[in-house]
Amino acid sequence: MKNLFTRGPSLVLQLIITLVLACVLMVLDYRYGYLTSARKATATFLSPLYFLANLPNELAAWADNNIVSRNDLIDENRQLKDEVLILKAQNQRLIGLESENARLRSLLGSSRSFRGKRLIAEVLNIDSQRFSNELLLNKGSADGVFVGQPVVDSEGVMGQVVEVSLSTSRMILLNDQKHAIPVRNDRNGLRAIAQGDGQLLFLRHLPNTTDIREGDLLLSSGLGEKFPDGYPVAKVISVTKQTAQPYAQIIAEPTANINTANHVLLLWPYEPTTNSVAEEQPEATEK
Repeated sequence: MKNLFTRGPSLVLQLIITLVLACVLMVLDYRYGYLTSARKATATFLSPLYFLANLPNELAAWADNNIVSRNDLIDENRQLKDEVLILKAQNQRLIGLESENARLRSLLGSSRSFRGKRLIAEVLNIDSQRFSNELLLNKGSADGVFVGQPVVDSEGVMGQVVEVSLSTSRMILLNDQKHAIPVRNDRNGLRAIAQGDGQLLFLRHLPNTTDIREGDLLLSSGLGEKFPDGYPVAKVISVTKQTAQPYAQIIAEPTANINTANHVLLLWPYEPTTNSVAEEQPEATEK
């Protein structure tokens, strides 16, 4: 009977033959390039395997670069909105300062700017009734908010804080019937008091001879020291003068986004430090 388990060459002999064959192939390939075409064909055949092996790394890199979590997008969007609000609130003051600088350049010497502390607050709730227009904000006494604090948005004055708790505060809107603000006409400097009626603003007790027109921009005058000077308040939309009445009926529309604002800006009065006061004072001259 034939032996099924015939013994072949020893392992040492197989290793020697393999090494010799490998050396011969390397010499032939190095000297004459006999294996170049075979190497190219092998690489071509194995390229799909290389692609499949590298596919997980490619997918991971694509996911890192293109897939952003929803929370990251929300945080980035909120941060960008806050930055835009601050920048627009700073830039809109230029509306009043341009004409003011033209009239008072010799007295002021340079434009004034708001240098106090500012804080962005989010609107949590709207309390709009027939006789009350108020907003609930997510900043309170823990953040330094105080009663009477002015509130603006990117377009102008919104109102002022009337109630403060530890973590929230309630503000009254500019067009509330209980709210009034001293204003001045940006065109000619005319001063007046603008009072809300629940929707718009009325300028009270101005004679028929008053120089005021539709389209005039009303700015905060700074009188009463409640609101900083030069912030847009409202734009005149109607001027009615009747000879039978001693006063003109003047209606203005708030420039602020009273009905749509989701974020507002709380302002603090500027309190110069001892160093800043010393820098602003002129040096004494020797006698």
